[in-house]
Parts: sequence; C-alpha cells; structure tokens
Amino acid sequence: MTTIEQKAGKKSIRVFPLIVGTFALTYYSFITILALSALALNKYILEWAGLSNSPETFQIVPSWIVIMIVFLLNAMVVVGIISFLRGGKRMIFILFGILLLVAQIIIGGVDGWQKLVLEGFLISMILFLPFGKTSSNDKNNNENEP
Repeated sequence: MTTIEQKAGKKSIRVFPLIVGTFALTYYSFITILALSALALNKYILEWAGLSNSPETFQIVPSWIVIMIVFLLNAMVVVGIISFLRGGKRMIFILFGILLLVAQIIIGGVDGWQKLVLEGFLISMILFLPFGKTSSNDKNNNENEP
C-alpha cells in the first residue's frame, strides 16, 4: 500500500496557498511575539529611547494601549491564517488584516509604506487565491481518465 492509498480519505492543500499561508503565518507570528515582548517591556523601552522625558510625545493615548491594539490585531490575524490553512475560511484573516492595516496607517502614517505594501499584498493573495482542497482520489481519478 502506497502513501497515496493510505491517505485516500484525507484532503491536501494546493502548494501555492500553502506557501503564501506559511509565509504570512511566520511573518505575523514574529510581529505578534515582538508586540508581546514590547508590551511586557514597555517601561524599559520608553526609558531607553528617552521618550519618558518628553511626555508631549504621547499626549493622545498611552503607548501601552497602542502596543496592546497592535498585539491583539496581529494575534487575530494569526488565528485567521490558521483558520485559512485548516479549512479555507478567509474572512477572519481578511477582516483583521484590513483592520490592522488601517490601525497602522492611523497610528504611524505611511512612513513605513513597504510594510503596508507587503501586508496588503498578503491580504490580496489570500483573498484571490483558489483554496480548493483536492483529495488524492480526485487526483488518481483525473489521471486515469482518457
């Protein structure tokens, strides 16, 4: 019995959506870990950067609220990517990905436009990629047809 015959009932993901989803999962996971560590070390980062000496820098909202928003949005994007890879459901990723883009533009402007373009590209790739899971039985049947 070959591996294909053993896994006849299981479904597999096409290669290109798997590559894009894996890259997006790695990218957003690292940003989530970075935001979590920045949230834990917020006081030390502000002191190190010298921002605690000039309180006019953070007049609108405290920095920990901004970092918390970025952390939560990135964590929800990671959940959306996992949902996409497991079942092909894209809406969680697209919703929180767009919310994250809007929050980044509101918070930081468009100075880091390269990051915004990369995230917009990832969202559009997952939005327009055909996810269509195919089973190995379908592949075998298609190969045997004349």
